[in-house]
Amino acid sequence: MKREKNTLQALVEKFRRCIQALVLPVAGLAVIFAAPAGTVAAGADKQMIEAAYAGDAAEVERLLAGGADVNHRLANSATALFLASRNGHGAVVETLLAKGAAVDMQAKGGETALFMASWYGHGAIAEALLAKGATVDLRTNDGATALIMAAQNGHGAIVEALLAKGAAVDVQAKGGETALFIASQEGHGVVVEALLAKGAAVDVRGNDGATALYIASQNGHGAIVEALLAKDATLDLQTNAGTTALFIASEHGQGAIVEALLAKGAAVDVQDNGGATALFMASQEGHGAIVEALLAKGAPINVQDGNGATALFIASMNGRAAIVYALLAEGAAVDVQGDDGATALIFASYFGYTEIVEALLEKGANTELQFQNGRTALDLAKNATIEKMLRAATKP
Repeated sequence: MKREKNTLQALVEKFRRCIQALVLPVAGLAVIFAAPAGTVAAGADKQMIEAAYAGDAAEVERLLAGGADVNHRLANSATALFLASRNGHGAVVETLLAKGAAVDMQAKGGETALFMASWYGHGAIAEALLAKGATVDLRTNDGATALIMAAQNGHGAIVEALLAKGAAVDVQAKGGETALFIASQEGHGVVVEALLAKGAAVDVRGNDGATALYIASQNGHGAIVEALLAKDATLDLQTNAGTTALFIASEHGQGAIVEALLAKGAAVDVQDNGGATALFMASQEGHGAIVEALLAKGAPINVQDGNGATALFIASMNGRAAIVYALLAEGAAVDVQGDDGATALIFASYFGYTEIVEALLEKGANTELQFQNGRTALDLAKNATIEKMLRAATKP
């Protein structure tokens, strides 16, 4: 009954793999650029690419003066400017730009020199490229921009530089993620503040329906949650799976964020596509303080999910004794049966949770209710202590 956690890391990992594929060791460059015998120009081009990759500005300048093509491409379409920008070789970048390097040439994945400098945090290089007129909103094949990648890695100064050059703040990558979403996911508060100051839309949804508030709530970035709420982020937007920011924060045990969302009026009774609520998930995962906070806000206690389970049922099944006590104290129904006939008592007995069995029996749990195979809690009990308790509670 565990719900899959929404981490949304696929985009980031894909970019990492793409970048690794684009950047070859010098030996690899030599293989790709092996020139036909007697082709002097191609040999110079190869040497220039190698020098740019290694950061040898003097050698790059010498080779360019000798006729090497400043815009020569590798097999993957990367150029000397691309590699120097990726590797942080500022002097090489300045040399290439002075020699007329095309600033917006894109590699096969759509990445540019500015994209690479922004991704790796080479601020001075990003500034140099922007000064030469680099287009700020060119997109990769996956829809990402330099702003999205700078936001991803928390490069605040580069984010500010890109925004100052008019970078579109709400561009979405193929997964629907914006720079604000990515920064909120990674916990880069300074970047989030910069994007919000530029009017970033707070409620843009990814392809799975998640928002910046949702992902910040999941990952425990409290200051970002507060910043988004201050910009009137919508509290109860549901993902495609039906989950909300409160739901995911409750599942992940983000107590301070749960309190912040509740203080803003987050709905406590929203059910996901499987019928679970925030209370259900907090009970399943054993987050007692969150259970108490949700109950204090009137969370419905006996809601059943798609399998017929309640918060008490799931807490009993997972051995969450303190939560069972809290739910019982609030009047949780003890004999609710799931679709297969199971009850909180049946599961607590089966898994050997003596304290929970005792608490359920004290609240009058029915020992004669049957699981789908016709067996009762006594039939399924795993230890002698529980068997004795159940026999004593069974009507003659």
